[in-house]
Amino acid sequence: FPVTIRENTVTENTSKEEVKESVVEQETNSETSTSDEASKIANLEEEINKLKVENSSLKDSWLRERAEFQNYKRRTANEYMTIKREAVKSFVLKIINPIDNLERVGTGITITDDLKPFIDGVNMIKNEFYSVLQKENIHKIDATGKPFDPMCMEAIASEESENYNEETVIEVYQAGYEFVENNEKITLRPARVRVGRPKF
Repeated sequence: FPVTIRENTVTENTSKEEVKESVVEQETNSETSTSDEASKIANLEEEINKLKVENSSLKDSWLRERAEFQNYKRRTANEYMTIKREAVKSFVLKIINPIDNLERVGTGITITDDLKPFIDGVNMIKNEFYSVLQKENIHKIDATGKPFDPMCMEAIASEESENYNEETVIEVYQAGYEFVENNEKITLRPARVRVGRPKF
Protein backbone atom coordinates (compact mmCIF):
# COMPACT_ATOMS: atom_id res chain seq x y z
CA PHE A 1 0.00 0.00 0.00
CA PRO A 2 2.68 2.61 0.79
CA VAL A 3 4.25 2.12 -2.62
CA THR A 4 0.95 2.55 -4.37
CA ILE A 5 0.22 5.74 -2.48
CA ARG A 6 3.58 7.20 -3.48
CA GLU A 7 2.98 6.39 -7.09
CA ASN A 8 -0.41 8.02 -6.99
CA THR A 9 1.11 11.10 -5.41
CA VAL A 10 3.76 11.28 -8.07
CA THR A 11 1.11 10.89 -10.74
CA GLU A 12 -0.96 13.61 -9.21
CA ASN A 13 2.06 15.92 -8.96
CA THR A 14 3.04 15.11 -12.50
CA SER A 15 -0.46 15.79 -13.71
CA LYS A 16 -0.49 19.17 -11.97
CA GLU A 17 2.82 20.07 -13.56
CA GLU A 18 1.54 19.10 -16.98
CA VAL A 19 -1.57 21.16 -16.44
CA LYS A 20 0.54 24.16 -15.45
CA GLU A 21 2.76 23.71 -18.45
CA SER A 22 -0.27 23.36 -20.68
CA VAL A 23 -1.79 26.55 -19.27
CA VAL A 24 1.49 28.42 -19.66
CA GLU A 25 1.83 27.10 -23.20
CA GLN A 26 -1.72 28.16 -24.02
CA GLU A 27 -1.08 31.62 -22.57
CA THR A 28 2.15 31.87 -24.55
CA ASN A 29 0.39 30.74 -27.71
CA SER A 30 -2.41 33.23 -27.03
CA GLU A 31 0.10 36.05 -26.55
CA THR A 32 1.92 34.99 -29.71
CA SER A 33 -1.39 34.85 -31.61
CA THR A 34 -2.38 38.28 -30.29
CA SER A 35 1.05 39.63 -31.24
CA ASP A 36 0.70 38.15 -34.74
CA GLU A 37 -2.76 39.69 -35.16
CA ALA A 38 -1.50 43.09 -33.97
CA SER A 39 1.38 42.82 -36.42
CA LYS A 40 -0.99 41.93 -39.26
CA ILE A 41 -3.28 44.85 -38.36
CA ALA A 42 -0.29 47.20 -38.26
CA ASN A 43 0.85 45.93 -41.67
CA LEU A 44 -2.67 46.36 -43.09
CA GLU A 45 -2.91 49.90 -41.70
CA GLU A 46 0.47 50.72 -43.22
CA GLU A 47 -0.65 49.30 -46.57
CA ILE A 48 -3.90 51.31 -46.39
CA ASN A 49 -1.95 54.51 -45.67
CA LYS A 50 0.34 53.79 -48.63
CA LEU A 51 -2.69 53.24 -50.87
CA LYS A 52 -4.27 56.48 -49.63
CA VAL A 53 -1.09 58.41 -50.46
CA GLU A 54 -0.88 56.72 -53.88
CA ASN A 55 -4.56 57.46 -54.55
CA SER A 56 -4.12 61.11 -53.59
CA SER A 57 -1.05 61.37 -55.84
CA LEU A 58 -2.90 59.78 -58.77
CA LYS A 59 -5.89 62.09 -58.23
CA ASP A 60 -3.65 65.19 -58.21
CA SER A 61 -1.88 63.95 -61.34
CA TRP A 62 -5.22 63.33 -63.08
CA LEU A 63 -6.49 66.82 -62.15
CA ARG A 64 -3.30 68.41 -63.50
CA GLU A 65 -3.53 66.43 -66.73
CA ARG A 66 -7.18 67.39 -67.11
CA ALA A 67 -6.41 71.09 -66.54
CA GLU A 68 -3.56 70.93 -69.07
CA PHE A 69 -5.85 69.25 -71.62
CA GLN A 70 -8.55 71.92 -71.11
CA ASN A 71 -5.91 74.64 -71.59
CA TYR A 72 -4.71 72.87 -74.73
CA LYS A 73 -8.28 72.74 -76.10
CA ARG A 74 -8.81 76.45 -75.42
CA ARG A 75 -5.45 77.35 -76.93
CA THR A 76 -6.14 75.24 -80.02
CA ALA A 77 -9.62 76.78 -80.42
CA ASN A 78 -8.16 80.30 -80.14
CA GLU A 79 -5.45 79.48 -82.67
CA TYR A 80 -8.07 78.05 -85.02
CA MET A 81 -10.20 81.19 -84.70
CA THR A 82 -7.17 83.41 -85.37
CA ILE A 83 -6.25 81.41 -88.48
CA LYS A 84 -9.86 81.44 -89.67
CA ARG A 85 -10.20 85.20 -89.19
CA GLU A 86 -6.95 85.86 -91.03
CA ALA A 87 -8.08 83.59 -93.89
CA VAL A 88 -11.47 85.35 -94.08
CA LYS A 89 -9.80 88.77 -93.97
CA SER A 90 -7.40 87.81 -96.75
CA PHE A 91 -10.30 86.48 -98.84
CA VAL A 92 -12.42 89.61 -98.33
CA LEU A 93 -9.61 92.05 -99.08
CA LYS A 94 -9.02 90.27 -102.38
CA ILE A 95 -12.59 90.58 -103.63
CA ILE A 96 -13.86 93.87 -102.17
CA ASN A 97 -11.81 96.01 -104.52
CA PRO A 98 -13.63 94.53 -107.55
CA ILE A 99 -16.89 95.04 -105.64
CA ASP A 100 -15.92 98.69 -105.02
CA ASN A 101 -15.37 99.09 -108.77
CA LEU A 102 -18.75 97.53 -109.51
CA GLU A 103 -20.31 100.02 -107.09
CA ARG A 104 -18.82 102.90 -109.06
CA VAL A 105 -20.34 101.76 -112.35
CA GLY A 106 -23.06 104.19 -113.37
CA THR A 107 -22.15 106.74 -110.68
CA GLY A 108 -22.25 110.32 -111.92
CA ILE A 109 -23.72 109.53 -115.34
CA THR A 110 -27.18 109.63 -116.80
CA ILE A 111 -28.49 106.12 -117.31
CA THR A 112 -30.13 105.93 -120.70
CA ASP A 113 -32.31 103.14 -122.05
CA ASP A 114 -29.28 101.78 -123.87
CA LEU A 115 -27.18 101.70 -120.67
CA LYS A 116 -29.90 100.31 -118.38
CA PRO A 117 -29.46 96.61 -119.33
CA PHE A 118 -25.72 96.96 -118.79
CA ILE A 119 -26.18 98.65 -115.38
CA ASP A 120 -28.74 96.03 -114.38
CA GLY A 121 -26.26 93.28 -115.29
CA VAL A 122 -23.54 94.93 -113.22
CA ASN A 123 -25.90 95.27 -110.25
CA MET A 124 -26.85 91.61 -110.57
CA ILE A 125 -23.18 90.57 -110.43
CA LYS A 126 -22.62 92.90 -107.47
CA ASN A 127 -25.55 91.36 -105.61
CA GLU A 128 -24.18 87.88 -106.23
CA PHE A 129 -20.93 88.99 -104.60
CA TYR A 130 -22.88 90.30 -101.59
CA SER A 131 -24.77 87.01 -101.36
CA VAL A 132 -21.50 85.04 -101.24
CA LEU A 133 -20.16 87.34 -98.52
CA GLN A 134 -23.31 87.07 -96.42
CA LYS A 135 -23.14 83.26 -96.51
CA GLU A 136 -19.71 83.62 -94.92
CA ASN A 137 -21.14 85.98 -92.25
CA ILE A 138 -19.43 88.98 -93.86
CA HIS A 139 -21.52 92.14 -93.96
CA LYS A 140 -21.21 95.75 -95.03
CA ILE A 141 -20.83 98.12 -92.12
CA ASP A 142 -24.02 100.13 -91.81
CA ALA A 143 -22.58 103.63 -91.36
CA THR A 144 -24.61 106.39 -93.01
CA GLY A 145 -26.51 108.44 -90.42
CA LYS A 146 -25.05 106.38 -87.58
CA PRO A 147 -22.87 107.64 -84.70
CA PHE A 148 -19.20 107.61 -85.61
CA ASP A 149 -17.45 104.51 -84.26
CA PRO A 150 -13.65 104.63 -84.51
CA MET A 151 -13.52 100.85 -83.99
CA CYS A 152 -15.00 100.20 -87.41
CA MET A 153 -14.88 103.59 -89.16
CA GLU A 154 -12.15 105.88 -90.39
CA ALA A 155 -12.92 109.61 -90.60
CA ILE A 156 -11.18 111.16 -93.60
CA ALA A 157 -13.21 114.39 -93.56
CA SER A 158 -15.38 116.25 -91.08
CA GLU A 159 -17.49 119.35 -90.69
CA GLU A 160 -19.07 121.14 -87.76
CA SER A 161 -22.75 121.85 -87.67
CA GLU A 162 -25.42 122.81 -85.15
CA ASN A 163 -27.53 119.99 -86.61
CA TYR A 164 -25.52 117.31 -84.80
CA ASN A 165 -25.55 116.50 -81.10
CA GLU A 166 -22.79 113.91 -81.51
CA GLU A 167 -20.30 112.84 -84.15
CA THR A 168 -22.42 111.41 -86.95
CA VAL A 169 -21.53 109.83 -90.30
CA ILE A 170 -22.72 112.10 -93.10
CA GLU A 171 -21.29 110.26 -96.09
CA VAL A 172 -19.52 106.97 -96.82
CA TYR A 173 -16.61 107.29 -99.24
CA GLN A 174 -15.65 103.63 -99.11
CA ALA A 175 -17.73 100.79 -97.69
CA GLY A 176 -16.41 98.91 -94.68
CA TYR A 177 -16.85 95.20 -94.01
CA GLU A 178 -17.08 93.14 -90.84
CA PHE A 179 -17.05 89.44 -90.02
CA VAL A 180 -19.70 88.30 -87.52
CA GLU A 181 -19.28 85.12 -85.51
CA ASN A 182 -20.83 84.13 -82.16
CA ASN A 183 -22.32 87.64 -81.93
CA GLU A 184 -18.81 89.09 -82.13
CA LYS A 185 -18.00 91.61 -84.85
CA ILE A 186 -14.50 91.73 -86.31
CA THR A 187 -13.72 94.65 -88.59
CA LEU A 188 -12.09 93.47 -91.81
CA ARG A 189 -11.93 96.90 -93.40
CA PRO A 190 -13.10 100.11 -91.72
CA ALA A 191 -15.60 102.30 -93.52
CA ARG A 192 -14.01 105.52 -94.76
CA VAL A 193 -16.45 108.30 -93.94
CA ARG A 194 -17.15 112.01 -93.63
CA VAL A 195 -18.25 112.98 -90.13
CA GLY A 196 -20.50 115.77 -88.91
CA ARG A 197 -19.43 117.16 -85.50
CA PRO A 198 -21.41 119.26 -83.02
CA LYS A 199 -20.61 122.95 -83.13
CA PHE A 200 -19.68 124.44 -79.75
